[in-house]
Amino acid sequence: MKFHDAHCHISRKSFLKEFEITTSMEEWREMGLEYVIGVSTKLSDSMKIVEMQSSYKEIIPGIGIHPWSAKKPLTEEIKSQFLNLTKLCDVLVIGEIGLDHHFIKKEERYPHQVETFKFFLELAEKDKYPVNIHLKGAEKEGAEILDSYKFPSNNVLIHWYSGPEEVLKKFLDRGYFFSINPSILSGSPHIQILKEVPYERILTESDGDVSYHINGEKIIGSPSIIPETLKKISKMKKETVEEVALQLQANLRKYVNKLQR
Repeated sequence: MKFHDAHCHISRKSFLKEFEITTSMEEWREMGLEYVIGVSTKLSDSMKIVEMQSSYKEIIPGIGIHPWSAKKPLTEEIKSQFLNLTKLCDVLVIGEIGLDHHFIKKEERYPHQVETFKFFLELAEKDKYPVNIHLKGAEKEGAEILDSYKFPSNNVLIHWYSGPEEVLKKFLDRGYFFSINPSILSGSPHIQILKEVPYERILTESDGDVSYHINGEKIIGSPSIIPETLKKISKMKKETVEEVALQLQANLRKYVNKLQR
């Protein structure tokens, strides 16, 4: 059974402290890992993931600036460095990008989040890259910004959605993908997203190195926990694990459409 991890901070220093990457990639490959989208939170992560993808064929680089890291105006130099990174990869995702008004309470940072979000959306729109989006406490604002861009609906992934029902319905109507993570194994409210989103619109993610508490045990997120997540999805969707895995493989290829070539 093949599986993917559509949102993992595999190039982040804290992740690399937890996992010896060569050994771990071998283990995940043996488990059935086909692809892992290595999302980034800042320029250094982005540079690292582009470097890593040359050594590991399973890695799909994701470059971007997370809203938590959007603390000041983007300089022309930083924009140029990101543009240069796009020239180094045949397959690329823009992310993790977005808005966060939940964890970030300093309102003076919100304009920087918007500026950064729009820069990467413009880059993705221009060169037809898939986007990997974080919206927390700013779902309506994010939806309004996304209204201004013309993306193929299947090129948009909403990561760990937890916002209002009306925005969820709007995103579903647009045909966006949603990534489901291992929190569903512990009764998280995130399971409601799994109930409402057709599995033709689902991808799986670990959000590594986020930690989960499952059956009283602390588990650090990584691709290794995706197979258990697939089992839960199959139970909820009343399909076999193999059927779900095949559908999600097809979903990933629609999202990252260059994989089809």
